[in-house]
Formats: sequence, structure tokens, C-alpha cells
Amino acid sequence: MKKNVFKYLRKKILEHSTITERLQGTMLFYKIECLGFEQEMLLPVEYPAMEFAKGLLIDKLVQEPGFLQKLEQVETRKDNLKSLLD
Repeated sequence: MKKNVFKYLRKKILEHSTITERLQGTMLFYKIECLGFEQEMLLPVEYPAMEFAKGLLIDKLVQEPGFLQKLEQVETRKDNLKSLLD
């Protein structure tokens, strides 16, 4: 696969996601919620890692069974609605 496919997929996931970050003791707690799926992770505070965490969380979401199919359904519905309104 080409690198552009992954950039496109990441962009679409981020469009439908909410990413939160909070301090929990000496660890940073990251959580991503997207289309009814969610993933969480903890990283040490001394490692400034929001972009790194986003990448790992997106990787975890993509590996979850049914996630890509759900994303495809949402995008197809969005495209169909857009074509009806044009």
C-alpha cells in the first residue's frame, strides 16, 4: 500500500474521533473514542508524546474487529448524502 492511503485513513479517523489527555499521578492517560470504539493507554509524564500517542491509538483502533467496516459505512453514507444534496 502507498503511504498516501495511510495518511487518508488517519485523516478520516481523526475527523470522527475525540482524543483526551489527562494526568494520572506520574503517568499521562490518553483515550481515543471513534464511532463507538475506544482505546486507552498510559505513558510516562517525562515523555511528551501526544502525537506519538495519537499514532498508537489509531493503530489500536484499526486492529479492532469491525472498526474499518464501520468507518467505511459512515464515509459511504456521508458521500451518498453529499451526492443527493448536489
